[in-house]
Amino acid sequence: MNAPLGNIMARNTHALFAHASRNSTRAIVPINDCALDPVAPRPAFYCVHSASGVAGTDFLDLARRLEPTIRFFGIQAPPKQMPDTEFGNSVESIADYYAHALAEFEPTGPLLIGGYCVGAVIALAMVDKLRALGREVGPLLVIDGAPENTGAPMSRWKARYWIELIRNVRGWFNHGDLMRSRSLRSLLWSIANNASAIGKGVLGLKRGQKLGGGYAIEGIMDVSRYPPVHKSFVNRLFQALFDYAPERYSGNVVVYEATVKPLLYLPQVAHTWQEFASQAEVVEIVGTHISMMHEPYVESLANDMRKRINAFFSARP
Repeated sequence: MNAPLGNIMARNTHALFAHASRNSTRAIVPINDCALDPVAPRPAFYCVHSASGVAGTDFLDLARRLEPTIRFFGIQAPPKQMPDTEFGNSVESIADYYAHALAEFEPTGPLLIGGYCVGAVIALAMVDKLRALGREVGPLLVIDGAPENTGAPMSRWKARYWIELIRNVRGWFNHGDLMRSRSLRSLLWSIANNASAIGKGVLGLKRGQKLGGGYAIEGIMDVSRYPPVHKSFVNRLFQALFDYAPERYSGNVVVYEATVKPLLYLPQVAHTWQEFASQAEVVEIVGTHISMMHEPYVESLANDMRKRINAFFSARP
């Protein structure tokens, strides 16, 4: 990237995040530049945050790739809501909060929403809330996330599960840059986390499940950098995901699944959606759960999303 363009992009990025920070009570925040234009007659896409609750850096590369034809908005947990111990304690309640915020932010016209990671589950719950408000909602665009309590995932004791897990190792060899790009700290955390997951599996516990009951996000991601209030919110939301039991979904779903899974764990994102939603279409994106959202892998994700978003809105007046 040449220096002038890099400086312009850096300034725009700072402006976007300053805007989000100043409006810390807001759930809907612009992520790319064209989303800041209030009169732009461009399609808009709303994407629910990952497990962190923050709709910023996770979406930045994807939002840039959709510039300038698609306005990209993140749906985030407002920082001022996080201290409220009721906020995020159920998927239904947080989906209701976001649905009303979105309906107020864009009061007319069809909507296209999706989510990344746990945001996919919240987006799923939002669809019914928005339709109950009389809104037309297009196909659900989910990025490498799926609901837990569907009864769809394969048991880890089935041979097919282990065949798929072993096959996944080839993906790491084929994309060696995924390992080289990891910092020493993240690699050590991953090794320790996977060792813990194996131990829990021997005891018959699910990934993220604690001894004595309940779930903790520390079994999935490193939250050591978050302040206590933020960490408490993330753990409430994580527990809510395991408590949430959605009805089977009859609408259209586009599932973007990372082709390279964790070395010792099979998320089964595509399998879950195909069993849970009869009209789910799976699109494989090269990369891991994290790297698929960043360069260079995010380009293929953005290209497919752009095509589907434009097709949905071009079919409507």
